[in-house]
Amino acid sequence: MAAAIERVACIGLGRMGAGIARNIQKGGFRLVVYNRTAAKAEPLVRAGARLAGSAREAAVGADVVVTSLMDDRSVLDALEGPDGILAGLSRDGIHIGASTVSPRCAREVAALHAAHGSCFVAAPVLGRPDVAEAGQLRAFVAGDPEAIARCAPVLQAYTAGVLNLGPTHAVANSLKLAVNYMLAVGIELIGHVYAFAEKSGIDADVMGQVMAALFAGPALPGYSDRIRTRAFDDAGFALPGGLKDVDLFLEASAEARAPLPFAAILRDRFVTALARGLEHKDWSAVTEIARVNAGLA
Repeated sequence: MAAAIERVACIGLGRMGAGIARNIQKGGFRLVVYNRTAAKAEPLVRAGARLAGSAREAAVGADVVVTSLMDDRSVLDALEGPDGILAGLSRDGIHIGASTVSPRCAREVAALHAAHGSCFVAAPVLGRPDVAEAGQLRAFVAGDPEAIARCAPVLQAYTAGVLNLGPTHAVANSLKLAVNYMLAVGIELIGHVYAFAEKSGIDADVMGQVMAALFAGPALPGYSDRIRTRAFDDAGFALPGGLKDVDLFLEASAEARAPLPFAAILRDRFVTALARGLEHKDWSAVTEIARVNAGLA
């Protein structure tokens, strides 16, 4: 039976990494920290953490190393070389990757650990710095089941929940990117709507109230379920009606001089869906075109 996790190294103490490290420290683990800007480690050191001079030094003697870094390059730089994690991590050590990186990077990191004899657990997190500080992050986790089970107490120290996605590391990173894509598009879309509302004489507070009701209501989760299960036969609102509304979006945005740029993309999607014989399906069936474009249909 593997020994319990006692020593944890946290590498990367930015706004997310600092919150992760603080909660690991609060969890009672012996903490070692490393950050290129050493001053960022001072609050953790004052609370009892040991400051390392390199990623290698931080990894020496650590049961688990947690990285929270900016991008693919910074993760690989922290891992490789004479001062990297692999130069100090023991053969039975575990590396938890909390960074948002590419699926390709996750595969590369996993391969480097496999060659070294250590384990990599991909565990990108969902949440902002205040959520990290509160220990309420959500983690998307993938990797060797035994390694995930062994490092579970560390994950529990800084998260409010873990979604285990199985043994393929890159799946966790793909899911994080899918979520961030939804957020990025949603942020841009909300900006379009507020600009259109202002140009059209709609009070911003009223628009906000309507948005809040929409986000809290059943419509969006309902469409998510329809799209997930491809249940488009019950046409609550059929595709031709959707195309009509998209044309109205375009007309109104031109009149208000407030562009709704996604509307033009939607119009092409609706026309394509109708050309493929989906006119009697629910308007959410327009998403079948995304499947076609991805080679899934």
